[in-house]
Amino acid sequence: MTDTPASAPVKAKDSASVLIIRDGAVHDRYGALQILMVKRHQKIRFAGGAYVFPGGKLDPADRALEEQDQKDAAADISAEFRGLRYAALREVFEETGLVIGTQAGQAINEAGRAALDRDYRQAFLDGSLTLADFLAQSGVTLDMGDCYPFAHWITPEVYPVRFDTRFYLTVAPAGQMPSPDGHEITEVQWMYPMNLVEESDGVLMFPTMMNLKMLGQARSVAEALDLLGQREIVTVTPEVIEGDKVSFRKIPAAAGYEDVDQTRTRTAIDLKNG
Repeated sequence: MTDTPASAPVKAKDSASVLIIRDGAVHDRYGALQILMVKRHQKIRFAGGAYVFPGGKLDPADRALEEQDQKDAAADISAEFRGLRYAALREVFEETGLVIGTQAGQAINEAGRAALDRDYRQAFLDGSLTLADFLAQSGVTLDMGDCYPFAHWITPEVYPVRFDTRFYLTVAPAGQMPSPDGHEITEVQWMYPMNLVEESDGVLMFPTMMNLKMLGQARSVAEALDLLGQREIVTVTPEVIEGDKVSFRKIPAAAGYEDVDQTRTRTAIDLKNG
């Protein structure tokens, strides 16, 4: 009798998420640094009800467009982070209404953002508008220079749905006001990273909590950017270790993350039931 061979892991889908930060009111414990979090609709199968960073799956057309537009800037970013920034910033606009870029060479204020939201956002959401058409029609140029690689996580091989996610860090456009899309996203909220980590109970996935804790080492936007420039980004694929009552996720020490209380995190989907 022979053992049944283990099935091959599901291929991880390329995706991108964006940590959007700003300096808000100074908090005695946490400083001024705030991050924009979005809450996913409760009924969505993947991470329903969780607080996450804006982002989503890569559209191959977005990669092709970025590679075409950003030929001269390709050397400014490591290979693993190339080709996903356009997708990341498109998702930011769809989910929050924020536009990380310029229009006709000028900064986009709240009035300009609101006009772009009114004229184009719904078309993105219903799939009738491509990013290429949006950029051509609106005169918007996405801001690659201020979209910094922050982390790279790959879902463990035991999961039935897997993502190869590049996380980027960017500073919120001055004056622009975010809003949920009303479909996948039901809330948008500025939060202090460590306050969310300390008070969360089942509303954060493990990668989200770990990257919030990494970001929360800073107390201001300037400090966050400075700390980012000092560390090496190590790709993380957590190893899931099954215990008697709970599972534990182990990540490489070289990645530079501190420990968190994993019993207070949640999985993106039910691992047993898929």
